[in-house]
Amino acid sequence: MDDQERYDRFLSALGFRAGVDDAAPEGVDLTDLDGEPVEPRVRLHVCARRLAEHVRDEEGRVPSAVEPVGDVESDELDDPEAARLQTLLAQIEEAILVREPGHDHLVLIDGGVRAVREADAAA
Repeated sequence: MDDQERYDRFLSALGFRAGVDDAAPEGVDLTDLDGEPVEPRVRLHVCARRLAEHVRDEEGRVPSAVEPVGDVESDELDDPEAARLQTLLAQIEEAILVREPGHDHLVLIDGGVRAVREADAAA
């Protein structure tokens, strides 16, 4: 799976739990969570490249760089990545629920997601 396909699948999975507006210039805006409005909207700063880097394996390889060895089924290769993506979805939900006022931008950090102010999102 290439980075863009992974990103598209991630947004699709995110869309099952949250309202996603992908017209934002730097990521996606999340408008609701489990049918409840998110006020104000939260911007998740993510793109295909950032997502691939965030779900890289323990050896630092992005998923698209991992070559199958022998007769490995593609589903077997996706399991660790799928688990990392599911964890990321849970971390996004938690970051939305516990964010402080004014911290309406979510950024990917080592080991999770952090809610920050807009000025700190680009850093």
